[in-house]
Amino acid sequence: MSATPETPQPEHRYYARTVVVPLGRPDTAVEMLRIAGEIVHPSEGLVIALVISLGNVEQTATVSDELQAIIDDFSQSGRKRRVELVTEMAESISRGILDVARERGSDVIILGVRQSAQGRVKLGTVVENVIATAPCGVLIYRQSPSPHYDRVVVPVDGRLAAVHAVRLGVSLAIQHGIPLQQMNVQDDYHYNPVHEAAITSYEARLPHQRDLSKRIITSNQPAREILGMATEDDLLVLGFSQKSDFERQITNDVSNQLLSQAPGPVILISQIEWHRGLRGIIEHGIARFNPRLTQVEQTEMIWSAQKNASSNLDYLVMIVLSAALATLGLLTNSAAVIIGAMLVAPLMSPLSSFSTGLASGIIQLTRRASLSLFQGVTLALLISLVMGLLLPIDSPTEEMLVRGSPSLLDAAIALVSGWVAAYATARKGIPAALAGVAIAAALMPPICTIGLGLALSDIDLAFGANLLFLANIAFIIAAQYITFLWMGMHPSQEREGATRRNLQVWRLMLAVIAVLVLLVFARRGSLAIDEAHIRARLEAEAFPGATVVEYNVIRGLPLGVQLLVQADHIISPDEVNAAQALLDALYQQHIQLTVVSLQVVRPLDDLAEAMVAALQATLPGASISEFRIEPGEPLVVHAAARALSPPRQAQLEQLRLEMSELAEAPVELRIAWQRLLAAEAPTPTPQASSGDPSE
Repeated sequence: MSATPETPQPEHRYYARTVVVPLGRPDTAVEMLRIAGEIVHPSEGLVIALVISLGNVEQTATVSDELQAIIDDFSQSGRKRRVELVTEMAESISRGILDVARERGSDVIILGVRQSAQGRVKLGTVVENVIATAPCGVLIYRQSPSPHYDRVVVPVDGRLAAVHAVRLGVSLAIQHGIPLQQMNVQDDYHYNPVHEAAITSYEARLPHQRDLSKRIITSNQPAREILGMATEDDLLVLGFSQKSDFERQITNDVSNQLLSQAPGPVILISQIEWHRGLRGIIEHGIARFNPRLTQVEQTEMIWSAQKNASSNLDYLVMIVLSAALATLGLLTNSAAVIIGAMLVAPLMSPLSSFSTGLASGIIQLTRRASLSLFQGVTLALLISLVMGLLLPIDSPTEEMLVRGSPSLLDAAIALVSGWVAAYATARKGIPAALAGVAIAAALMPPICTIGLGLALSDIDLAFGANLLFLANIAFIIAAQYITFLWMGMHPSQEREGATRRNLQVWRLMLAVIAVLVLLVFARRGSLAIDEAHIRARLEAEAFPGATVVEYNVIRGLPLGVQLLVQADHIISPDEVNAAQALLDALYQQHIQLTVVSLQVVRPLDDLAEAMVAALQATLPGASISEFRIEPGEPLVVHAAARALSPPRQAQLEQLRLEMSELAEAPVELRIAWQRLLAAEAPTPTPQASSGDPSE
């Protein structure tokens, strides 16, 4: 029967706004679209007719053309529902269905199943995967030889799933103007007053009291009794829970028998219940942006991780080549060469396998991946050490120094890189992101920096690079582990090789390493803050007008500090003494201070040139070695001059007045005079000549 114009329609809350209907066969499309049209909102709803393409473009185009004609006819039928044909390229059918349902904000996914020749319904992997990971409700429809029905039959056992079944059954009964038969299964009945009140409120929407009939099923074999009363003109509506193991549930309860043996059509409905208000909005948003992995995808990830966790010839060869390339890039200070080494380094493979083993509970996979990682790291370290000893190198390059001074930002980079790597590994449609992860994670350069630091006997450089490498390892694994858990991968006793034994040990080990690295980073960060404070005080109190370019602490007895000070004047001993006193007070011990002065020489401006010319004219025989103007009120002119005789006081006063006129402001003149001393040449002493005895 179908609804007449006078038939009352259900309230809007019975309808779904968006319904996704995967269509793979044109011969079943009409019936599937009809069911979708009955549960979607009449005016605001949207039916997405979904075609999944696995790569066969010609076959997909043919099916899409046939379905488009069917959709056009359906859209012009009496119901006139809005239907959109969508073609999705995907790695698998279930992944394509789930992605479209999540991206389009679907309320219900409708899946069709068929009876086999033996009269049994076999759920395929597509149905099982979609049910287990769907971000919305799922409706399973089993067709019958006759799509027409004159009564809706809803078995009720008091559970929440039965409430959803009653709601859908009432909606269909109202639309078709047919009665609703409620069968209360007393065997294992779960009484809940909230559920009972909801069922009563839905039943009250029926236009006539006679449209509702109830029957109590007292048999301990309720499926047999229900089948004995059902006819081919009855539509069975059953509820089930997506949160439970659907395959086990449908095998052990009456749903399996009713789905397989009912003479008429059968609907199994599951609907996710969101909380009301802000909490419900947040839950719905999280579900929409949570691409849970299907069981098949998790199995494929584990297989891939098992393959990548093993150390083979290709892995070792790529370790050797990438380590050599990274070492050469560090020695030549070439960022391009280092990036090339990052791209070819295979260390991300065992890291991903390690995280997969942690998330899935397969400890053997975690052990194998850790062994491969250890082999690769050891080999790369030896190669960089040998190359550092053989190749000429005197001091660390800038690229090496960068990796020897890690910070909390490097830990954050490793964390985000791990998230990207895990997501790109799980989502096979975006493998291009893995190249960016390899560059961002930068696993090989820190290892090679450790080897080069040991070759240079620079323990601080090696320690810093080792800290960076440990941070990358710990935070990449932690981020991948969290991401895999978020995407639905958990330890399961049904998974081959999975166990919870010893899993906590590995998690604790990872957590301890991450905490230790964070503590060391925090300590180094506090030292950097302290050094910045000391620099500021040195510039303000010891070296006014100068800049402390470098501040290096030399650990030892006594503690040493090396300063590189840049100024436009010569650093005086008094300034060095002031720095020594300040550092002794700050460190509360005697500091062995070394100051390297870097004097800045700038070209003279017009005023300075004019003043230098006046100074040279006043002192024509003097050599001017330093000249600078200190802004202020008055202007202070500093100069250094060398000559045999000092200038007279009257000359200096006249020079000051002349400079004041040039500057059009008062001038204070300060000249450091260096007198040259010249020794007089000795007067030659005449010597008496002796006569020639022969004369």
